[in-house]
Amino acid sequence: MDLGSTVEAFFQDEVERAFRDEGLSPGVRVEHYVVQLLAGYAVQQIESTPLALGMLAAAGAPLRERRRHLRRIGDTSLYVSGFWSDSLEGRMVDVDYYIEMGGTAYGELARLDAMGDVFGELAGNFVRFVGALALISRRVATPTTDRDILRLYRQWQRTKSTNAAARLAALGVVPPKGDGRLQ
Repeated sequence: MDLGSTVEAFFQDEVERAFRDEGLSPGVRVEHYVVQLLAGYAVQQIESTPLALGMLAAAGAPLRERRRHLRRIGDTSLYVSGFWSDSLEGRMVDVDYYIEMGGTAYGELARLDAMGDVFGELAGNFVRFVGALALISRRVATPTTDRDILRLYRQWQRTKSTNAAARLAALGVVPPKGDGRLQ
């Protein structure tokens, strides 16, 4: 079994569905880019260099290295803000920081890279792409601990998301209707 193509096929289906649900209709190249980004992060860790330091390094770097830094910043920002925004709650650096850094990095890449149309689309609709990745994250992440379930419940409290309610119900937790108590 070719795990790489299996992961890509999985994310292809999820990305198409999330884009449709979010009302996004990017070009094939953007869709392919996002699928490859997600498949890549499925098998590699997120680089730990702070985004601001990456941006500083990009500013003074030769063109090729600058593009590499900007792409890492954009990709990391999109992935983290889409898949892991819950982990940023209450931290000094929040999801808005990642969104700003990612949109800026992709915007710069749009001017500097041969794939400028892809990066321009990602920059121009960064928040909507984050929303699509968040949908994928919610669909594929199964709460495994009481803490995860409580986090999902708190998400439902904030958003009243039907997706969060359905995931809670699948776990046997029925969100309250009127009196505020769990059932």
